[in-house]
Amino acid sequence: MRTTALVTGYIEAALFTLLGVRCVLSWLRQHDRASATLATATVLFGLSSLIGAITTTLYDSTKGEIAPRGIGIVSSIIGLLAIYGFLLFLTNFIPFPQWLSALFGFGTVFWIVMSIIERPDITFDANFHRVPIPGVHNPIHYITYLGAVLAYYAVVLGILWVAFFVNGLRLESLARLRMLLIAGGFFLLFVAIGLIPRILFGKPDTGTNKAIITTVEYLAIISAPLLLVGFSPPKWLSARYSPPASA
Repeated sequence: MRTTALVTGYIEAALFTLLGVRCVLSWLRQHDRASATLATATVLFGLSSLIGAITTTLYDSTKGEIAPRGIGIVSSIIGLLAIYGFLLFLTNFIPFPQWLSALFGFGTVFWIVMSIIERPDITFDANFHRVPIPGVHNPIHYITYLGAVLAYYAVVLGILWVAFFVNGLRLESLARLRMLLIAGGFFLLFVAIGLIPRILFGKPDTGTNKAIITTVEYLAIISAPLLLVGFSPPKWLSARYSPPASA
């Protein structure tokens, strides 16, 4: 199980890192606000995935090993900034109320502050059962904090996939395909985030927990190429949808 998680983690990190690299190259060619925002968001998202993969390699939570708190804080901050970056990218194409954008900006700052304040007071054993960490006191229960953060991620991802899907239906040709692929990628991440509370708050058996974790990992992996092709389509795909050159 751990070996599989390590492999899938690095595959996911590699795909999202590739997405970030391609979006940076696109920004270097275009130098516009939208491509700069997308490059920032994808680089941060890839970095977050890479930190997660490396942390899982170095620290085995099933053996009671806990990553240094600083790594968790940095990872949380990068992930929150990345997801907000995707939301800002969306505002370049779809009318978005300024007050709503400001609200999510405030939410991002709030959860960054909470990620600094909150300290893990539980871990999980090999069977994904909670194991309390003694001597840790938080303003709110850590499980409650995790649930609230996941809910925030779910809301943002939900907005992203619905907005890109609806907007894609209004377009044609390559633009429609790209929007629908992006919507599909964010939808899979939305589903993956939605499955995690089943482990945190439910009481499923070990087999169910492992199945959920595996599903979450594969949903993240499948989302990566959808976002990659949607945000940065390969030349052969762009050429296929290009109008024929006039004689």
